[in-house]
Amino acid sequence: MTHPPGRTSRPLGRPAKVIVFGVLTALWACETESVLARAAGHELTVDHVVEMLARENAMPNQADVVDALANLWVDYTLVAVSASEDPQFTTINLDALLQPQFNQEIINLYMNSVLRPDTAISEEDLRGMWEADPPDDSVRVQHILLALPDPATQAQVDSLLEFAAQLKVRATKGESFEALAGQYSEDSGSAIQGGDIGFFSVGVMVPSFEEAAFSMAVGEVSDPVLSPLGLHVIKVTDRKAPSFEAARDSYRDSIILGRLLETDSIFFARVDEEHEIEVETGAVEAMRQLAMNPRAALGARAASRTLVSYRGGSYSASDALLLLNTRQVDLPAQLAAAPDEALLELLHTLGQEEVLLTRAAEAGISLAEQHVDSLDLLTRQGLVAATDELGIRGIPRLAGETADDAIARTLIQILRELTAGTLNVVPMSGVSWSLRRELDWDIFQSAIGATVERVDDLMGSTGMAAPQPVVVPTVPAPATPPVLDSTQN
Repeated sequence: MTHPPGRTSRPLGRPAKVIVFGVLTALWACETESVLARAAGHELTVDHVVEMLARENAMPNQADVVDALANLWVDYTLVAVSASEDPQFTTINLDALLQPQFNQEIINLYMNSVLRPDTAISEEDLRGMWEADPPDDSVRVQHILLALPDPATQAQVDSLLEFAAQLKVRATKGESFEALAGQYSEDSGSAIQGGDIGFFSVGVMVPSFEEAAFSMAVGEVSDPVLSPLGLHVIKVTDRKAPSFEAARDSYRDSIILGRLLETDSIFFARVDEEHEIEVETGAVEAMRQLAMNPRAALGARAASRTLVSYRGGSYSASDALLLLNTRQVDLPAQLAAAPDEALLELLHTLGQEEVLLTRAAEAGISLAEQHVDSLDLLTRQGLVAATDELGIRGIPRLAGETADDAIARTLIQILRELTAGTLNVVPMSGVSWSLRRELDWDIFQSAIGATVERVDDLMGSTGMAAPQPVVVPTVPAPATPPVLDSTQN
């Protein structure tokens, strides 16, 4: 089939508008893959991050690192733009950041109003309890720790067991335990003291270590004892029974604590029964997935998914995201790695908290307005201090710069210093949680992969050595005011 000059061949039946749409889609893809993130009219380009990660001793070239950098840039940009318009942060909505702390205080007030355990104990009654069930002795031990490889093969375990057994034989035949501990123990803290770890009572050490120590007489040396830390050879050097007079105060405290815990246990069991609190099937894995991606943009159906149900209400995925983004900055990482049992317990506790807040409201319990205003002011002052520390409030302009130019320049410089390891992360995710709902922003997932590929290509073509792995920037700087990402007391 021939075509007139100037026309090109295309498959029959495929409309020209489809081709045009395809071209536009390709152009849009190219544009978005050149931009890694947008926030409040600013852009972070792939070129910016490629330049940072391709430098020697930069962060590892991984998708999670690029994503973390993009999220930090969004957080800092939104806060910087807010600071340029409102330097004292008087109008920014901090409800999401402050409410968890307010909720905990309200729950504490409610619990104190309904639980009144008997904590009055006479001297005579206290002595009678002591004599009826005296506390266990405390022992003083020395130990030699032999750490196991992680993971360890059976051959490695067997070899270390044999060596530990030899150390026991040498100690029982008269060699100085102190010298053996100083030479072989991998517990650096006690090795320099001849393996001595002082006195301890029941309930302090890991079970296997404790069981061995309390089963031996003074001067006896144990067979190898396995614990999560490795293999131990233990020698008991002293043993003593506490006197009532010496331990009176701590013993009274332990009895009172036991009564408080028992009262709480009975109360929460009743709450569970009356409100039918139940962690839904699949909620544990859903919580883990949210913790692995706490900045996920959930659709309406996913956000409303019930994780915990109780009579009259529920705790949803959107509630979980709020928790993950407004509590301590390392909470998502902790929960992502937590065992199922810990996540199950957390979800159950979150359901109980929702019930207690409802009960407190019904009982008319609330915080004093003056107290709420004081915490709000302290949080805003903390935000001012943190932004000053980071350098994103009151950014000075260079000659010819606009305010937006100064923000863009400063934010790129901050990311460069973060990737170079010369600046600590100042977490802003708790504050940014509110700003992300008020201001425009986006992170382009396709551009994350494009960034990694570009850095790989660049490093390969230039023969640069791969950067040494460092921690992904999701931990707070030590000097960061705690109010920004932690609402815990």
